[in-house]
Amino acid sequence: MNARITFITLLFTVCFIPLYGQQAIQTKIITPKQPTSASFQPFRISRIQDTLLVPIAQGFTDSTGRLHATLQNGDYVLAMSIAGYKPLLQRFSSNTGKYPALPPTMELDIDKVVQLNGVTIVDNTPPVSMKGDTVEYNANKFKTRENAVVDELLRKLPGVQVEKDGTIKAQGETVQRILVDGKEFFGNDPAIASRNLPANMIDKVQVLDKQSDMAEFTGVNDGQQVKTINLVTKKNSKRGIFGNVHGGIGTNERYDAGINANSLLDDMQLSLLLKGNNVNKSGFSAAELIRLAGTNPTMFRNLPPAAISELMRMKGVRIEGDPSELAEMARPIGLTDTKYGGANFNNDWTNLKWRSSYFFNTSNTTNQYSNDKLFQLVDTSYRYLQNGSTQQQQTNQRVDASADWKINQRNSIKVSPHIDLTTSENHLTRNFQSLSLNKAILNDGQLANHTKARHTLGSAEILARHRFATPGYSLLLQVKPEWYTFDQTQENASKSTFYNLPSGEQQKEIAQLQMNKSEQKSLSANGVFTMPLSKKTYLQIGDKIYFNRGEYNIQIRDQLKEKIDPQLSDVLQTNQWQNLAKVSFAGQWQKLQLTMDAGYLVNDLRGTSATKDYTIAQKFHAFAPEVLAEYKFDPRRKLRFKYNYTTTLPAMQYLQALPDKSDPLYIRNGNPALKPIRLHAWSVHFRQFDTGTGNSLFAVGDVRYYNSQVTDSTSIDLQSGVQYVMPTNVKGNYSASLTLGKSFRLKNNGSNMNTELQTGYQYQTIFNNGIATISKAFTLRPGMDMNYYFGYKTSVHGKFNATWYNRQLTMASIQPQTSWLLNYSIETIHMLPYRTTFETSFEAYSTLGLSNGYNQTIPLLSLALQKEVGKSFSLRFDAKDVMNKNAGLTRIMGNGFIEDRRNNALGRYFMLSGVYKFRQFKKIKS
Repeated sequence: MNARITFITLLFTVCFIPLYGQQAIQTKIITPKQPTSASFQPFRISRIQDTLLVPIAQGFTDSTGRLHATLQNGDYVLAMSIAGYKPLLQRFSSNTGKYPALPPTMELDIDKVVQLNGVTIVDNTPPVSMKGDTVEYNANKFKTRENAVVDELLRKLPGVQVEKDGTIKAQGETVQRILVDGKEFFGNDPAIASRNLPANMIDKVQVLDKQSDMAEFTGVNDGQQVKTINLVTKKNSKRGIFGNVHGGIGTNERYDAGINANSLLDDMQLSLLLKGNNVNKSGFSAAELIRLAGTNPTMFRNLPPAAISELMRMKGVRIEGDPSELAEMARPIGLTDTKYGGANFNNDWTNLKWRSSYFFNTSNTTNQYSNDKLFQLVDTSYRYLQNGSTQQQQTNQRVDASADWKINQRNSIKVSPHIDLTTSENHLTRNFQSLSLNKAILNDGQLANHTKARHTLGSAEILARHRFATPGYSLLLQVKPEWYTFDQTQENASKSTFYNLPSGEQQKEIAQLQMNKSEQKSLSANGVFTMPLSKKTYLQIGDKIYFNRGEYNIQIRDQLKEKIDPQLSDVLQTNQWQNLAKVSFAGQWQKLQLTMDAGYLVNDLRGTSATKDYTIAQKFHAFAPEVLAEYKFDPRRKLRFKYNYTTTLPAMQYLQALPDKSDPLYIRNGNPALKPIRLHAWSVHFRQFDTGTGNSLFAVGDVRYYNSQVTDSTSIDLQSGVQYVMPTNVKGNYSASLTLGKSFRLKNNGSNMNTELQTGYQYQTIFNNGIATISKAFTLRPGMDMNYYFGYKTSVHGKFNATWYNRQLTMASIQPQTSWLLNYSIETIHMLPYRTTFETSFEAYSTLGLSNGYNQTIPLLSLALQKEVGKSFSLRFDAKDVMNKNAGLTRIMGNGFIEDRRNNALGRYFMLSGVYKFRQFKKIKS
């Protein structure tokens, strides 16, 4: 209550501070030749300082040719260049200055070109240029093959890397969004745009850091930046249809088929997609996998192995673990059959911007496995053997939409609904046995598990924005209701025998029917008021209120006794109220942009069990400071710094005091006494880009320190081999990493090389049998990625990544664990006569430093021959894993154990496929 009163008082007070400092400017660009020529065209605004022009803003005109910007008082130059018209350079002043204000409309002059016989027109446009913070590539300077897609064009751009799975990395950061003429293309999936848009329809490729809706509206940096690529299409590519149909059948009943169709009509985009395969392609986009990994661990854990593999190999995504475990993740285990597709529709009307998409993904993964785990603890050592099979089926459907309505010049509202529905069905069978080091049997048995689950998530974000009549003053209100349900039915059946108990041999049988239902309803509201303090500084006051009501109902029916087991069942009801009051100071100077937040968080979570004698009380107050700084040495070099301190609650599954005995050898319990997670995080990012040479340099440093973190405390019964796990708090865990990267041009034909070196250190406290153990892990990851073109007929793409991993534990019985993981590949494309293309791909995984018999190299050789037939059709023959060397053998070194795993793996197969590409664009008359 005190925080809300303080916020209202501050908001009332600042409304009476003198109004000055900023002005909203706008103008409409008119082109006499073609009314739509000025739509979605880039512009740049530079500040006049003495004799220098300092770029301070850039963007795109809207569908009507109108541009908007909010500027400090001063003198400026507006620059625009549109093909067919003379360049525009308009000097003006914002509020007061030596020049007139920007006129409401400006008409461009037609560029009259005289055609002379014998005269050659030379395009002097530079291949790469900087427009403010945006790196712009001239697509015409990077030649691609006929019928090539944007993916091939991006590979030739210095500072840009493209992986096999479609992941794109620019300037050391993963690209999470691709725009087409400033609009989303099929939601937030970069791979769909890069792999389906024709390269010859692209005029410019722009790489930028897109800020959040709030930051773009208020002008105050909130640190929510997304690496974005904007594809500016050519004039004659604004209207047309394009896409492809492909189908392939192979040996061992392999198949890969699909259709993708797209339609562009000025501001309207319509796309359809439907694909399927059983060659371990997940169908999830890079952005979607990152979102699932970061926001919904439960859904992420249920992803098929192919999707986990693709996420692990993404640039910019860090998954901790020893190299052998990462190697297993990089090669998807099991066999996955996937079908996915959807529709995307975008359009811009006069005052309304509409974005919408529907996407579905269904997969079926089967796997046969055999694991051998050796536990090496201070007070015990034993082996745990298991083998069995898994079958995992999952269907995910997502609906996203947004309607951004500009009510008038000062008011707008944006509504963004989201629906996510996931259903899954898993079957698991397992035979297990635990042995002492002298091979005496501790336990053995069988387990069968059948699970059906359904996740439903619905939300709607409502964003209302208002600009006051006085320049620089704005008010933003954000409301988001959300509803989430989880419904799971699980059948567990197991029989196990324990041979070494004090009472003698004992047999245990479990037959459970678990019914797990939970529901959460939440509402968040955020208000932000922004005002200028001076010509260069701003004050922002915000208050965010969050309320959540949840019910978690777990009922375990003992099928043997035909009744509910009260020990394992529970009904927990929770209410959470949270308030975050924040005051921000922001300044924008010639080279420095600074934002400092002083936040205060009040949280109150109350939970009451309806069937058990325990409560959950998580009431705390915490400061939430944040500092964002961006310093531009010059237009080519920029340094970004961020620090924040966050306090979050442990997951509800950790807080609920309920034992999970579905696995007879792994019993887990919650801990209502857990304390909040408290984290200090620092990050530094330096970027340098030379437009003349195309060379770039970046450095990224991250440090994370936990005042309080949640970790598992594991106790192992030495006589039975049963593990008991309970989450507990630990203080002092930290990690640090440094990544250095350099990209440079090898030749002027698009050949380039990207190099990277990453180092990391992690300090953790773990608990085994009540004994605290310190784990210190150091990681070194050098890497190289090269594209080289021998003329236009031969191209080579080489990649090398190595990971050196060293971990030391304070357990006396555990020796330091050191190993190497190497991943290297080379791909070639040769243009042969008769419009034929020959492709080779060799990729290998090598592990070094392990015990004899576990150091291995897995080489994967694939070949392909493709023949163009006519202008639109091609035939293709693929030979995958020609040597049939793909193997699912991996050694894992964990906290106190070493485990050898064997899984199914996709082996050799051959496939014959056909591809039909259709492209038809209407030429726009000049």
